[in-house]
Amino acid sequence: MISVRISNTIPKATKEAEQLITRNAIRHVNRVANYFRNEVMKDMRNTPKTGNTYTKKGGKKHVASSEGNPPAIDTGRLVNSITMRPATAFSKTPTAKVSTNVEYSQYLELVYNRPFMSKESKAFNKARIFANKIAKTIMVK
Repeated sequence: MISVRISNTIPKATKEAEQLITRNAIRHVNRVANYFRNEVMKDMRNTPKTGNTYTKKGGKKHVASSEGNPPAIDTGRLVNSITMRPATAFSKTPTAKVSTNVEYSQYLELVYNRPFMSKESKAFNKARIFANKIAKTIMVK
């Protein structure tokens, strides 16, 4: 007697491919989020201090950034508060989060027009370009 056994390994290969794509997507999202966080901080450190000069308690002076530029660092509280929560495999869609919990950050962005994390910021545009540039590392061919 002759017998041939034919089996299907496509579901296993499909699951492995899906896991690989998910790992690559998570890696990509985290690289972009980390890049964005670093650019936000770098832009705040390098912003031109061409705005108003303020005298603080104790006589120390602070020169602010001008409108349209990221906020100038004064105490370091804002720039040091910028954190990144990485994407994980537990979410259906890999999502990382870059944020700050400093209460005056929204005023700087929205009221005083000192974009540092919004879609209007230099850091956001640089991160978008970076994301598109490295997207090929997760493409399926």
